Amino acid sequence: MTEPTQVVHIRDAVPGDGDALAELHARSRAVYYRAGGHEVAALPDEGYRETWRKMVDDSRIAVLVAALGDDIVGVVTVDASGVFPTRAPDETRVRLVGIFVEPGQWSIGVGSALMTRFVSIARRTDAVGEVDVWERNSRAIRFYERHGWIRDGTSRPGPAGAAYLGFVHLP
Repeated sequence: MTEPTQVVHIRDAVPGDGDALAELHARSRAVYYRAGGHEVAALPDEGYRETWRKMVDDSRIAVLVAALGDDIVGVVTVDASGVFPTRAPDETRVRLVGIFVEPGQWSIGVGSALMTRFVSIARRTDAVGEVDVWERNSRAIRFYERHGWIRDGTSRPGPAGAAYLGFVHLP
């Protein structure tokens, strides 16, 4: 992993970040889906932007931004309130809804900085972390495994006939 030339700063998203986060998310997912043989738009439409604006404004969801200087280069969305369904409703879970990094900033520590923040949130509440990863996103699977996540044996349907695989991170 190459180290960033600047320190990655993690902060709470603010209402004005919604459009930038929608754009970052669309670019990031277009790259990993394309690598898995599935095409998706690299530019967000208005509905996509509105979804991100609402997530940033939703106090039940933590949207944390990674910045290098003034540039937003990553985002992690954390649900500790049960907004998104969990696979173990009788257990304390913190859902990693998504972690996305600007493709030109992959492998320099941005994702690891966001993951470190997520794990600290989960540990503060002694909760199991939970995430779903598209099975054709081998880069993300290696990333999660490197950060201590393990498969929990669950899956759900995903695009292009490929499932989303369930992973957990134990406290």
